[in-house]
Parts: sequence; C-alpha cells; structure tokens
Amino acid sequence: MNLPLINDALAMLRLQFQPLAHYQYPTRHLAMALLLLGVVAAASAPAGMGEPLNVILFFTVYVTLETLLYGRFMQWWLRRASVADVPSLTGTIVAASAIQLLDPLSSWLPDDVASVASMTIGMIGLWLLVSALSFGSGLTKLRILLGTLLFAPVALFLSFVLMNGATGLGLVTMPEELQRALQQAEQQADAKPAADSVQAQ
Repeated sequence: MNLPLINDALAMLRLQFQPLAHYQYPTRHLAMALLLLGVVAAASAPAGMGEPLNVILFFTVYVTLETLLYGRFMQWWLRRASVADVPSLTGTIVAASAIQLLDPLSSWLPDDVASVASMTIGMIGLWLLVSALSFGSGLTKLRILLGTLLFAPVALFLSFVLMNGATGLGLVTMPEELQRALQQAEQQADAKPAADSVQAQ
C-alpha cells in the first residue's frame, strides 16, 4: 500500500525528516489515522470504563481534539519565533504519533516490562515529533520541547472537560484511580480553608 502518510511515518523511524509543507495529507487519511490512534488509546485504557464502542468514541474524540489543538498551538509558537509560512501541522503530528500503533504489542509482555515498553514507545513518539518540528522549522529541539510542555496544561484541561462531559452523559465511567485523585484534591482544598481559619483564630 503506497500511502504517503505510512511512508512518511516509516521514514521518521529511520530519522529521515522533511520540510513541514511535505506532511500534508488527504483529510480521509488523517481521519483514518486518528481513528486508529483512538482505538489504540482505548485499548490501553483502564478496565471498567464502559462499553467498548463508547470508550473508543471517547478516546477518538480526545485524540482528534488534542491533535488539532496542539497543531494550532505549535503554529502560533513557531510564528512567535519568526518562522515564516507555517503550514498545517496536523499531518506532522499524526505521522510522528504513528509509532503509538505498536503500543498494544506491549500487552503480550509481563506487566512490569509492558509498562516500561509502553512508556518507551511514548517517549520515542515525542522525540520523533520534536525532531520533525525542529527540522521543518529550523528551531532547536529545546525550543520545540518548551512549546510542547507549555501545551501540556491545555491537554490536561481538555481531558478533564471531556471526561466530565462523557461521564455526565453516561458514555463512560471515570477510572477509579482518577476518582481517588479528584477526591483527594477536593479534600485537600476543603482542608486548607479550615486550617487557615484555625490559624487566624
């Protein structure tokens, strides 16, 4: 199958990068790739989140929105650094993220090894993305990484909003780990005003 997106993703794994204008693909190819990434993310989700189709829908929406928002943010970041004629970055992001499709293979490994393998795949994907954006824009990898880190709170807020919306609609169930973390955060927030009032007295 001679699909440019697949060829470019494989080229990135060989550390062969192109100008940003090269990574422009038909919308249907991007949509299919984002759907596959959403399915992979759903497969790695904690058990008990809900019906498989609902979980796939949730993660596909999240992956798509995160990709589009990150692309817009990095366009602004590159222009702020005086990079001229910044094209759409969606294709670059999707091509660099294609390595995530290997993540389900880590489930065949023992749990402790699988977590390390999954983390390694994620780190490689991030490094490929930073390298591709750095090569295409002429900026340093450090500057690209800084922009990515600045976007992290946006991605976190997006996941929180989508999770609240999906649980409110009954599409998915919030993972127990996240429920406990939110409960602890609420307890700490409630305890702080009480402690402040005691100190004031």
